[in-house]
Amino acid sequence: MIADEVSIYNLALNAVGARNNISLTTENSREAEVCRLWYPVIRDQVLASAFWPSATAFKRLALLVERNSEENWVSTDPAPGFAYIHSTPADMLRPRYFATFAPFALNSYPGDVVAISSNEQTPILTYTSRQTNIALWDSELQLAIVYGLAANVCMPLTGKPGRARTMLEQANTLIAAAREGSANTNSQQLEVIPDWIAARGYNGGFTQTKFLYPFGSDLSVMTANVN
Repeated sequence: MIADEVSIYNLALNAVGARNNISLTTENSREAEVCRLWYPVIRDQVLASAFWPSATAFKRLALLVERNSEENWVSTDPAPGFAYIHSTPADMLRPRYFATFAPFALNSYPGDVVAISSNEQTPILTYTSRQTNIALWDSELQLAIVYGLAANVCMPLTGKPGRARTMLEQANTLIAAAREGSANTNSQQLEVIPDWIAARGYNGGFTQTKFLYPFGSDLSVMTANVN
């Protein structure tokens, strides 16, 4: 298992055929400089791109605003169609789903705050956190970040677009596999009786499709289309 950033950097450097390894992430070398530049960007993008168990967190969200349906909608209200705005966790990279699988939307809130609009009054959110402890990552996540980092440091260090494309494909293959595994886990439908039906004495089942927030994008590099 990979345990630290130095190992991530060196695996990426070896993958692209760089001349030297590093001993410290803070050392004064071209290899360390380029890896430092790209590592936090690639780490966060890979974490957000799929549902990684080792970066999964849960939190009950704090209410910011409740919509007054008797007043005209204003810009500080929840997104149209929703009744509540809740704050998002400070370490959230990507929301995933509520405990009830009810729909929601991300939106901005005054003060440059990213918030969540929904019709859930006290939602519990499952989300991807900015998990920086490399030793806790799934092995597939570790490798996806290694290959993603390699794809982006390849051109500055070696000038080999073909190698960069290969590293990019490896990273995106691992991301796609993680997405597929998540889709298989969450493909079943949720059997619920909505409150407005239950209040009328209806006892039958009701099928509601789970709402899962979309994954982040695949990785890309500027060299991807170079012949």
